[in-house]
Amino acid sequence: MPKSYRLLIVALLVTAFAGGCRSTEEYQKLSEAGTAYTNALDSLLTVAGNKRLDASSELLLKSRAFVPQTIEDYKKRTTADIERLIVLEDIRRHNQLLARYFDLINQLASSNAPETVQKEIGSTVDSLNKVGNKLRGSDFITNKAAIQGIAGLVVSGQIRGALGEELSKRKDTINLEFITQKELLLALSESLQQDIKVIKEQQESRFVIKPFVSTTTVNNARASSPIDDDGWITQRRTILTMEATAAELESASSAMSEFNEVFKDFVEGKLNQGRLNSLLSDIESFVSVVEKLKPSQLKN
Repeated sequence: MPKSYRLLIVALLVTAFAGGCRSTEEYQKLSEAGTAYTNALDSLLTVAGNKRLDASSELLLKSRAFVPQTIEDYKKRTTADIERLIVLEDIRRHNQLLARYFDLINQLASSNAPETVQKEIGSTVDSLNKVGNKLRGSDFITNKAAIQGIAGLVVSGQIRGALGEELSKRKDTINLEFITQKELLLALSESLQQDIKVIKEQQESRFVIKPFVSTTTVNNARASSPIDDDGWITQRRTILTMEATAAELESASSAMSEFNEVFKDFVEGKLNQGRLNSLLSDIESFVSVVEKLKPSQLKN
């Protein structure tokens, strides 16, 4: 997958470190963090899709235990699941296009043929905006006010030439797509928390409580059924910590907001080391939460 946020940092470097990224070591650290964030977001989208299907399957089984189900009941839920998977793929595509934009911005800053790069930038931004409009019009983003009435940016005089012209032309469009992705991530974390809550409740009942309270008859006497003690303990821990890990996503999602602020500060010539340090901290939190979600997904 394109490394969108590493490429964003590359684009920031064209200001000759005027914004505070003053050493190769700092650039390398930030570049690696951006790559880690992008990979984590891609993994999160995969986890979110699997969790949605798992939660849906749990609810299907729960309904089946109380009321006879029909093929129409199954198809109705499956249709909703497929629609959610399509939204997740659109988010992945949105991220890829944003990655391509910053790759092209980097090329533009050093190109001897800016017209060719500018043409591809126009095509890429058109595709990005098309996917963004689709996502902004979907029910997935509930906070529509956050993506309306966005204030315009003023390009710093430090950024000149073809790059300055490009940013002046599309800065507000890219800012809108950054804000869109931030809201998508917030909505994704809320949806994931809800799905994990469903999974936790159903699997705790099936894998933890039922085996624990089940009994058997031995010599005409009732006794607790035997269980795999170590396996039961591990399963219980995995299930009971699901929600706590998912809840951490809400704070970790602020990483996207920080990326948006970095972009705005870059455009306006206000980028500083404090902003970069805050970004790095948020990225580390985000990557950590996604890594904790991945193992729990495999144990479901």
